[in-house]
Amino acid sequence: VGQVVAVAKLTSRVLLICDATHALPIQVLRNDIRVIAAGNGCTDDLQLEHLPANTDIRVGDVLVTSGLGGRFPEGYPVGVVSSVKLDTQRAYTVIQARPTAGLQRLRYLLLLWGADRNGANPMTPEEVHRVANERLMQMMPQVLPAPDAMGPQMPAPATGMPQQPLPAGGQ
Repeated sequence: VGQVVAVAKLTSRVLLICDATHALPIQVLRNDIRVIAAGNGCTDDLQLEHLPANTDIRVGDVLVTSGLGGRFPEGYPVGVVSSVKLDTQRAYTVIQARPTAGLQRLRYLLLLWGADRNGANPMTPEEVHRVANERLMQMMPQVLPAPDAMGPQMPAPATGMPQQPLPAGGQ
């Protein structure tokens, strides 16, 4: 939802991702395109700015934190693309995304403390997909289809050896 910018004994001040002065490095979960999402004054949407007209981002794409800059960990859901429009005067695409959190109705937050990765390499795209999907399933299962809704699973490969039933004694 944002970044803690001030703390007191019983309260904290959070700069929300929708704030006009806030920008957040994100990536599209479907194809790993990395972009900057900017707040536009705590309206309902975030704006993805300065994208060429041929950028492969679609309505419904899930946006997650990219981890660039080290301020936010990789793979946390940020929003879902709600609008993609071409600005013909400047040859840019104007993309808006709806935040996954109800930013106007927050009462409690879970704080994430920065982990020291000791100079570890950034996560691979596969690791980001795995982590993001795990977090999405925990936070918003309605975005991803249930595993059984994704179609029939492939049958187990045949080994060429017929299975023999066990005798009644289990031996």
